Amino acid sequence: MNDWKPRMETAVRHLAGQLAGIRTGTISLGFIETVRADCQGNSVSIRRLGVIKQQGDRILVTPFDKANVSAVVRALTEARLNAYALNPTTVSVSIPPISGEQRAEIAKHVKKLGENARIAVRQIRQDARKKIEATGRGSQRSVEEATEAAVAEIDRLVKEKVKEVGS
Repeated sequence: MNDWKPRMETAVRHLAGQLAGIRTGTISLGFIETVRADCQGNSVSIRRLGVIKQQGDRILVTPFDKANVSAVVRALTEARLNAYALNPTTVSVSIPPISGEQRAEIAKHVKKLGENARIAVRQIRQDARKKIEATGRGSQRSVEEATEAAVAEIDRLVKEKVKEVGS
């Protein structure tokens, strides 16, 4: 009956995952983790293919199977990153700087994702209200409190990411 609260939390987590994959001009492990590589006919997230660690101004990816090094390099290059095989077992990634125009576009995209998440939360609230009215069981107030908490978290995530982008 009270499935609306986990659905709201899922919407917030989904937004957080999307924001982690947005490039901000600085090296971010979250960005690299969202890139997918084709290995043996399957599209697999790089975080599942190996160990990702930050070292200074670059990120090193060490695939568990060194046969996947070329697939990781190809996927990162297609994501417009400077990636190359450092040695037969490690891939080095550096990220070129972002222009001011690109920063503005990224900030706009982040705000749009935030608005989509708010819309999803409001839709869940509306569904919960209808269920409460139909059954007479539940609390409208708890639905409103959960909605306000979810929207506040979405706003915080969006504000943080826009600040990180620097636009």
